[in-house]
Amino acid sequence: MLRNFFQRIPFVRISILFVSGLIAGNYLLPNEEVMALVLVSLLITLLFFWSVSNFSLVRVHNVLLSLALVACGVFYAAIHTSNEKPKFAGKQYFLAEVLQKPAEKAKTYQTILFIQNKELRVKEKIVAYFDKKSFDSTISTGDRLAILGEPQLIKNQGNPFEFDFTSMMHRRGIWYSVYLTRLTYLKVGKPVINMQNWAEKSRDVLVDKLARVLHNKEERSVVCALTLGYRTELDQETLDYFASTGAMHVLSVSGLHVALLFMILGFLLGFLKRNKIGKIIFPVIMIAFLWIYAFISGFSPPVQRATVMFTFVIIGNEMRRPVNIYNSLTASALLLILLDPNVIFDVGFQLSYLAIFGIVLIQPALFNMIELKNKLLKWLWALFTVSIAAQMITFPLGIFYFNQFPNFFWLSNFIVVPVTTLIMWATIAFFIMSSISFLAGWIGIAIQKLTWFMLESLKLLDAHPLAVSRGLVFSTAQVLLVFGVIFSFVIFFSEKRRIWLTTGLILIVFFQLEVLFENYKLLNNRFLIVYNSKNTIIHLVDGRNNYLITNLKEIKEAETKMVQKVVDHCRLATPISIDKTKDKTFRNSDLFFERDSILFLNAKISIGSTSSYNSEMLAVRIYSKRAKVASQFISTGYPRRENRNSAVWYTKESGACLLVFQ
Repeated sequence: MLRNFFQRIPFVRISILFVSGLIAGNYLLPNEEVMALVLVSLLITLLFFWSVSNFSLVRVHNVLLSLALVACGVFYAAIHTSNEKPKFAGKQYFLAEVLQKPAEKAKTYQTILFIQNKELRVKEKIVAYFDKKSFDSTISTGDRLAILGEPQLIKNQGNPFEFDFTSMMHRRGIWYSVYLTRLTYLKVGKPVINMQNWAEKSRDVLVDKLARVLHNKEERSVVCALTLGYRTELDQETLDYFASTGAMHVLSVSGLHVALLFMILGFLLGFLKRNKIGKIIFPVIMIAFLWIYAFISGFSPPVQRATVMFTFVIIGNEMRRPVNIYNSLTASALLLILLDPNVIFDVGFQLSYLAIFGIVLIQPALFNMIELKNKLLKWLWALFTVSIAAQMITFPLGIFYFNQFPNFFWLSNFIVVPVTTLIMWATIAFFIMSSISFLAGWIGIAIQKLTWFMLESLKLLDAHPLAVSRGLVFSTAQVLLVFGVIFSFVIFFSEKRRIWLTTGLILIVFFQLEVLFENYKLLNNRFLIVYNSKNTIIHLVDGRNNYLITNLKEIKEAETKMVQKVVDHCRLATPISIDKTKDKTFRNSDLFFERDSILFLNAKISIGSTSSYNSEMLAVRIYSKRAKVASQFISTGYPRRENRNSAVWYTKESGACLLVFQ
């Protein structure tokens, strides 16, 4: 029975209630004192009822305990969530500590610094960009720098539906960035030595060793990501085709990699299980090696998550308790959440744990659907069912965050999982044999060939026109409904109770109604978007019809993606492009365009520049009482209003702007 199942995995119940409160607290931002009072009141009431030994009050106990756990989550969020940010006035001198080896980007070198001066109460994290031409290549993890700079607040571009980079950085405790040129920074004093810096330096040494034998940057960056969790050198193009083929999970050291390491260590240390003492030593050595691996991987968050997860799994297996895998996984997740409450908003954390739960919960049932005796076919079927189980449980979040679904995920896993296993074996052997140059060289060639094969295979899959379904959009409500359907059917097939089949079917109906409602709302769209871009890009939308006015024959790839996000989320038809430098006039039932004058939905819009701004700035005037500024898409400022009745004045200094016609 489902009730008995949950009674045997208390950590799942505790975690669900606590995390629910934590999420609510992050959005409600309650007062710490008020929540402390509520929590204390609940605990006192719980203790009072607990002292009354009456069987009829068991339900009251359970309700009070559940409320107390939710209140604990809300209170924990209240004491860990802070919107206070440091303030800087102009250029200042800071003493800085380099937290990670600077990574090469297109025009700069990027790293994270801890900065401090007399005006700061505590050290602050800041993203630093070093000018490439004058960069000091000797700067490394732990170095102390004296810098002169003016920190700039990290901001999104403000374009609709863009990735919320600002919130992600804020959750990591980073509010500002600084750009450093020649003579604005200088190495001073001795490097800082601590466990984190030591771990980073150890990983840097291993990365340098790989660089000596892997001369191709893409291959080197992939191997470093696969084996050491070092992703800073990965190009966006590489990330794109890993994502579109469903192989992105191998680029982030996670449960898969630690599981592979666990298998390798289990194979090498299997002889220890032959006697009683060895059986006791085996889990200790396994856990020790996992944490050594986490150390040489720089203690990056994905590595920490995976190592904590498998540490709990190993301990749980040794305790030999029933259904312990669920307790072990949930307990490891709860520990990570307690250490850093913001981790629940990390996409990698969400996908990693969902994938593992999906594999544990669904894969055995899928695997047992077909009985195979051939070992090779059995292994292939196991790999296929693992891919299906992980994808079944993670695809709603994948669509929600990335608006795409990799159709060939099952095929790519037949390539990346075996090849990643071989690369990890070969890389471990390379590090062990690195002092013997002859052997290390041959192992390096083997790693290079394996990586080349994997990359070429993924590129071939990515080139297929059916490789990925793009433009998929799920709202938050739709994601929750899909998860409800998945878990209802999983429970139905497990318990064979009709109520769960009925629940799943009802949720499907609600999902369809939600989709119809969203589509109906989108049919009535009437708005104008002025994108925050170096070029003139104005998007006019009337229902599904939409027009794109630009000053370019072809807009760049980044700008195309920016527009495509709006097209996908608003279910628009393919935009009709108008080049205002070439197309002097355009007329149809929705739009009349002539030079820099537009008539759209009975609103007159003029485009041009003014003496207040340089020639590259865009200025837009909208003359309509029906035009209303929708501030949710304005991140860096607000448009000016010339007067109450006629005009809204907008320039690109304000960030992206959305105007809704009512």
